[in-house]
Amino acid sequence: MFKKNSDSKKSTMFCRVCIDNSQNWIHGIITYINLDKSVAEIFLPAKYFKDFLTEGTKVTVKSMHNNNEILFYGNIMRKVISIRKQAITIQIDKVLNYKNNRKSERFNVNYDCVIKTPDGEYSGKMVDISLNGCMVYTNEPIKEVSDITVKTYLSPEAELTFQTNVLRIKNIKKNRYSYGLELSSIDNENNILLNELIASLVKQKQHIEHEWKVFNRLKYTVYTISVLLVFFIVFYIFASTVV
Repeated sequence: MFKKNSDSKKSTMFCRVCIDNSQNWIHGIITYINLDKSVAEIFLPAKYFKDFLTEGTKVTVKSMHNNNEILFYGNIMRKVISIRKQAITIQIDKVLNYKNNRKSERFNVNYDCVIKTPDGEYSGKMVDISLNGCMVYTNEPIKEVSDITVKTYLSPEAELTFQTNVLRIKNIKKNRYSYGLELSSIDNENNILLNELIASLVKQKQHIEHEWKVFNRLKYTVYTISVLLVFFIVFYIFASTVV
């Protein structure tokens, strides 16, 4: 069970937030979560608050806890951006808990891809990736075979290709399938590209941690200045009455 993290020395609880099923994931930090009360509070980058985040919007949140992946759904109850707080408060509607089988950290992405099997080619969407594998969605069922090649379009100029084995298949909804794929083979050129991609995704994650630290530093600085100002005013009034 999660409880409020009041100790700033505890490890940061990173998460990824999807707004209104957009498939675009934002890095955030869970600052408070209580599943008994079905409430969570998440620090997010300031640039999203003006236009992207609105109260009542549906959200999906993914986070890792004790080697389990926590997935919860809900809606934004409140958003606050001020010198004291920069966060959204989420009313949690549903919580799912999965055992994490990945050996490396996974990152949410949104890339078109082609899955090649002995039976043919299928178009899909890669929704997360790690150094050891990926997850893809397709609209067609694919036979569970050991020889699957995944070609991912990172940009118009860059393609990432590797071979995989199927670890897990899940029917998400009608005509929508999820495949957990384990990387089995990759050539040197694509391995370099994969490592560069992961390094870039790690940098994005580190950016939110830096913004979180800067925000807290600024908040405590303002708090200290306010306390000193109050002390100075009280001292000045007291000195004036004595004189």
